[in-house]
Amino acid sequence: MPGSIFARYYAPEMFTDRFSNRPDGAIDVLIPVLNTNELWEKNLISIYREIPVSRLLIGDAGCSDQTIAIAKKFPRVEVHDHSSFKTLGYSVKELIKRVETEWFAYLHADVYLPGGWFDTMRSYQSDFDWFGCPMQVTVMGEYRHIDLDRPYAGSQMGRKAAFLNGLDTIEDDYVYRQEDFVFAGIVEKGQFRSGRVEDIFHYHQVMPRLYGTAARTRSLKSINIEMEMTEAEEIHTAETQLRGTVKYLRPDKYQIRSVEANVLQLKQLNRFDYEEFIAWVAKTNPEWIPHIPRPMRRLQRYQALVRSGFKAIVRHVLQYFLYKLG
Repeated sequence: MPGSIFARYYAPEMFTDRFSNRPDGAIDVLIPVLNTNELWEKNLISIYREIPVSRLLIGDAGCSDQTIAIAKKFPRVEVHDHSSFKTLGYSVKELIKRVETEWFAYLHADVYLPGGWFDTMRSYQSDFDWFGCPMQVTVMGEYRHIDLDRPYAGSQMGRKAAFLNGLDTIEDDYVYRQEDFVFAGIVEKGQFRSGRVEDIFHYHQVMPRLYGTAARTRSLKSINIEMEMTEAEEIHTAETQLRGTVKYLRPDKYQIRSVEANVLQLKQLNRFDYEEFIAWVAKTNPEWIPHIPRPMRRLQRYQALVRSGFKAIVRHVLQYFLYKLG
């Protein structure tokens, strides 16, 4: 196999079904999808090469490209219609509920697994019940992305039993882009263990791909992996991130910063109603109330006084000149 990851992405690779040759430790694999990139088939080849796939469970959120047709070329694939679901977290929840093996893998569609991924990850099953490994991001170049403030995501392995008592707390509302925290919280609340693995990784791909029901191509804006979005997408992302964090997670330093950032984003988009939101927080998770950024009322009153004072000055000046012009 070629040494460069980019050469490997595009080089011919024979399909190998590890389950047929070495089924020991076979697990179900979960992948929620809403269209995929041009390496989707190659990613699936890497998954079947590395993992003894008992079943590949696809959550189809409404693909408009060839994602599902490509997936159906592979053995033991089940496609579940998740197009009516609003959030990624709810799709993952429903896929986990369908798992029939003791362990499962939750993979993102844009992940390519290197040699040894399953064997290395499996060796940690006695240490953790839910764990991930770092991303090796490839954007015409590669670098290791490690965020020590949040769980590793993108390629994770978990014990189904660690999720059963908490899965029904997830509703189809706000779990989006913080599902790694939410699922880790479910595991830990159930007195199971979550953790990180450092001696293996997965490749994470960032490239243009069709996105959403309108099949619009998203383009790369900058090297910090900030993808262009419409204003509606920005509002949806900030709103679901904000409310999902408050509803499902406890306030710590990282989450408080996240909430502050999303409140600021919604304010800049003129889509933040403090009174409505704080009432929702009080009903949903009151622990967050002290941490919600409040309107700058003193500053607003001061600015109002300045404006009213300025108007008074202008009025007096005009009256003076009118008097002089008599």
